[in-house]
Amino acid sequence: MTNCNVKNELIKLLNRCQDRPDLFNELILKRAPYWSRQMDLCRSVVEYLTTVAYSGNMVGKDFWVAGIVLWWLLTRPKSLCIITGPSQMVLGSVTFKEIRRCLDGALLPFGGKLSSGLKASPAVIEIAPGWQALGFSTTSVERSSGQHAKHLLAVVEEASGVEDYVFDAIDSLGYERLVCIGNPIRAEGKFVDLIRQADRDRADNVPPRLAVNAIRIPSTESPHAHQEKSEFGLADRTWLESMYRKYGKESLWVRSHIDASIPDVAAEQLIDPTWLHHHSSRQRPQVPPTHPVNSTRRSSCDLAEGVGRDSTCIMVLDDWGVLEVVLSNDAGLPEAAATIHRLVSRWNVPHDKITIDKLGIGRNFPNHLARWGITMAIPYAGEGRPQDPNSYVNLRTEAGWKLRNRLDTRHPVYAPPTPAGSPPAMPPRPIPQRDFYFCSGDYYVRLVEELRPLTYSLVGRKSKLMPKDEWATILGHSPDVADALIQSMILTS
Repeated sequence: MTNCNVKNELIKLLNRCQDRPDLFNELILKRAPYWSRQMDLCRSVVEYLTTVAYSGNMVGKDFWVAGIVLWWLLTRPKSLCIITGPSQMVLGSVTFKEIRRCLDGALLPFGGKLSSGLKASPAVIEIAPGWQALGFSTTSVERSSGQHAKHLLAVVEEASGVEDYVFDAIDSLGYERLVCIGNPIRAEGKFVDLIRQADRDRADNVPPRLAVNAIRIPSTESPHAHQEKSEFGLADRTWLESMYRKYGKESLWVRSHIDASIPDVAAEQLIDPTWLHHHSSRQRPQVPPTHPVNSTRRSSCDLAEGVGRDSTCIMVLDDWGVLEVVLSNDAGLPEAAATIHRLVSRWNVPHDKITIDKLGIGRNFPNHLARWGITMAIPYAGEGRPQDPNSYVNLRTEAGWKLRNRLDTRHPVYAPPTPAGSPPAMPPRPIPQRDFYFCSGDYYVRLVEELRPLTYSLVGRKSKLMPKDEWATILGHSPDVADALIQSMILTS
């Protein structure tokens, strides 16, 4: 077949695919077929002015976006695609990387230009001058304002966290089609407004060429949700169970990132008071000195200036709960160091299982502890880096989340797997959550009071606790007891 014939056949094939993104994906890009919800998105983009996909994680979003961008460009000569996302790095390392992968395996050779570098701004896929896809971060999307074309597709990724001014910039482009996709992490904003608009457009029988169509895609609808492991990186049983274990099935994170449910409120209470009531009504059993729980003892110290209702709080705990609490609004650093020495000696707490404030007045505290021979205490800063920086914005949030999971009576706990070669071999399995005991003392009333207003919210895929200064303003004093309890969780697995 001559080059001319090959070109004509490709043109015929592309014409066949003009309203069939799914056919383009299989015949031109030579990729695995879209699954049912991706097919729903394809039909929506063909028919509707605006398509809103509010989804859980691992449903093939990036795979689909890359395919839809190339379908638009290659089936519409001199077309334009403007893509915006949370950062230039994310666009370069995820979206445009997936587009390049598509082109590498495509039926037709790509002779255009590809931007190099993960932070190229804008990221570019150019077929010919003016016939291209441009990727701008949401912080620089205004730079796209001079871009216009008869066939213009606009794509907004991670759209739930995008501010209104970004949507205003996108609206000014005069797009032919708009795709907004992301996890529903906020209770308000333009992303949620568009989802509500879709309901109104449907009720008012607005023609698709003028209407918004919203499609919800929970992770649990993944075609591999019941498989142990997905070979294509879609949500599978292993991932779903690990997320339920990490966050809890009723958490805001799971509802947004797995169930794809729009939050009722912007922030949610971290600790349900009924959990505290449940645990406080339980009597701690007596155990012998050799019991394994005794090896989990630790101590935490939240220091205060001793002003107003602010107090220094020193706790001793183990994996079963709180063993002793000393709360004082007149203890200076020498007195706090002496109290820690007394408590850790009484409860046999190893010195490397003591956590202390390292900021503010805590900067000089290690010198006072050293006078008592305590030199291995762990300095703590709530704004420090968490062990899992992909899930939490700071160490304080990560520790708070561990406390939440420990107190949540519904949170799944798993027994460790049986070691290989030790019959019978069994995978991790759910076991009942153990009660968390609270020793008696006046501190408990204050703990309940301090935890009641503490909320967390979502920042993209990360959880974030209410800022401490905002929390203290609500309380009228520093949350010393709750802070000491949260701090103690950094030493748990």
